Amino acid sequence: MFKYRLETLLKYRKTLEDGRRRSFSEANRIYMEELGEISKLEQERRGAMETLAESLPIIEDAAQLIIYDNYIRGSNVNLRETFDKAEHAGQIAEMERQKLVEARKKRKIIEVHKERLKERYDSEEARKERLFADEVAILKFGRKESA
Repeated sequence: MFKYRLETLLKYRKTLEDGRRRSFSEANRIYMEELGEISKLEQERRGAMETLAESLPIIEDAAQLIIYDNYIRGSNVNLRETFDKAEHAGQIAEMERQKLVEARKKRKIIEVHKERLKERYDSEEARKERLFADEVAILKFGRKESA
């Protein structure tokens, strides 16, 4: 019966990999949310620009133009801040991905080691069975010749 002595280490590595997978998933989710926020802000800004373009011929008060200008400037600032947040979230997601890849490699090393030991054990057991069968056949043949 094959028993792998490093089974607890393999389970530990799998647990670590699962934790890294969750961390990567969370970081990736945050990154996607930031990208969605950028898209939303760009859409709002585009809508304000279209509204301004449509109402420009009928605007008579300079205060309305100042309001639109201030809104667009604020929107640009928000976009820059959100781009920075998204970039930072993307870097974190990439670091988490690298940690996940590293955890997978470490787990895979242990699994390959286990598979090789299992193959070696199976081949050794098969060899022992063949030797036993040969010995039984030799004993049977020896009894037939002596009888």
